[in-house]
Amino acid sequence: MPDAIVIGAGASGLAVALLLARGGWRVDVLDRDPDDRPRDLADVADWHRPGATQTWHSHAFLARGRSLLREHAPEILDGLRAAGVRETRLSEHAPPTLADVPPEDDELVVLGCRRATLDWVMREVVGREPGVTIRSGARVAGLLTEARGPGSASGAGAAPGTEAASGAGAPLVVRGVRLANGSSRTADLVVDAAGRLSPVRRWLVDAGADLPPPAEVDCGIAYYSRFYRRRGPEPAVALNRGHTAGASFDRYSCLMFPADRDVFSMTFGVLPEDGDIRVLRHGAAFDAAARAIEMFVPWLDAEQVVPVSPVTAMSHLSNRLRPLVADGRPGVLGLLTVGDAAIITNPAHTRGVTLALLGAVRLAETVRAIRDPADRALALDQSLRTEFAPWFEDSVHQDAARLLRWRPDNPGVRSGGDPSPINGALPTGYTPWPPRPEWGANAPAAAGAGVTNGEAYLAARRDPWVWDRFTRLQNALLPPSAVLTDSAFVARVRDVLATGWRPDPVPGPSHGELMGIATEALAQEGAGARARGN
Repeated sequence: MPDAIVIGAGASGLAVALLLARGGWRVDVLDRDPDDRPRDLADVADWHRPGATQTWHSHAFLARGRSLLREHAPEILDGLRAAGVRETRLSEHAPPTLADVPPEDDELVVLGCRRATLDWVMREVVGREPGVTIRSGARVAGLLTEARGPGSASGAGAAPGTEAASGAGAPLVVRGVRLANGSSRTADLVVDAAGRLSPVRRWLVDAGADLPPPAEVDCGIAYYSRFYRRRGPEPAVALNRGHTAGASFDRYSCLMFPADRDVFSMTFGVLPEDGDIRVLRHGAAFDAAARAIEMFVPWLDAEQVVPVSPVTAMSHLSNRLRPLVADGRPGVLGLLTVGDAAIITNPAHTRGVTLALLGAVRLAETVRAIRDPADRALALDQSLRTEFAPWFEDSVHQDAARLLRWRPDNPGVRSGGDPSPINGALPTGYTPWPPRPEWGANAPAAAGAGVTNGEAYLAARRDPWVWDRFTRLQNALLPPSAVLTDSAFVARVRDVLATGWRPDPVPGPSHGELMGIATEALAQEGAGARARGN
């Protein structure tokens, strides 16, 4: 029975451990955090995972993710249902402006629950799986590596303390990991599932691995989130954005995410350099700002809801793709990546867990079908470039379009960044990577023959067929190239645009009005506290 080590016990690490074990592997999951899960899901709101700060932000798990769970890990889906996950059937929340009501589709269902609930359920299911051992408090400090090639030295390496260096042009070979307690563990395969802050790539480079540069683009957004619990029944308010409610306003956005049982969350998206809007980090200011948006008033009735979390911020966000193969040459053997260690897209698109599950499935399929480490690396690199890179590019395009609205004078300027655009780049300063593959049968007749996400979103509020295709794109059931450049889709979108129809804007305060409301609420809270103190 081959041995695998998985670094990280988040969604991607647990999913890949489960699938590898079911494929005949003996799997050790190394989690740097202690196992301090509550015994009961009723107490999950107080579960703080130091290594997963995203737990405190809004989540939704797309229809593709639900389908992957149903096919590959139905016990997890059953556990989520028992935990009170909300299954939103998107056809029930189709825009009322559609010409016809779309038929019910069991595939177009999104899971709404807190990330902590998902992590708790996954940990319970994977922890019971024969062949999987989850080791909590096991912090990985480095890799055991050896060079491959004539005349190369071998040894245990990591940063700090790496001794091995690969031979010229030869891939580095990973044989295991070194732990912070001074011990080491060897394995036939190491999986980096350590998330967006994973140090593994740095360790590989320090050990001499010849890796291609990552592609990374600033998202140009920061988030403030807060969770609430309803005391009364859920308000009869339509989810105008499929599985969420909300809109983009004057240099900010606000969305409401239904979650498990009687919990929901609110998230503001803002420009990272907007110092004034940082007042939202205070609970009184956040609550007042959210209530100032008309569509959220029924959800935030002070008599019916109570906050169950502080306001949490998330910043320094980027879209990122981290390949391990350059020009058909693997830079490392014996180590594969999954989840945020491989690809990150803007959290606003809620694709992270879905892409993590898909990555876990592809990794498990690859190691089951292919024994040679080099061929495994090449197969997964092909998957990264064909299946995952399009989501990276799509996220970058959507961010660029938003920044044209929010930073109309200079959308490419980022805090501390270079405002000079690359020739032919998007306003974010990004040029497509890797080179766009051939479109095949969906090839546009000329450059610019496709439509944007924004154009498709508008047309999807009138044409039921466009709504169906675009909803599948938004839920990762269809890739961008199968929708946004498909000739039939493009034609129908342009037919809607040609009519001049536009939806009524969602009413909301201007940026200045929102700041005034939030600042006044914070001042009133301070005055009240002083009065009580006297």
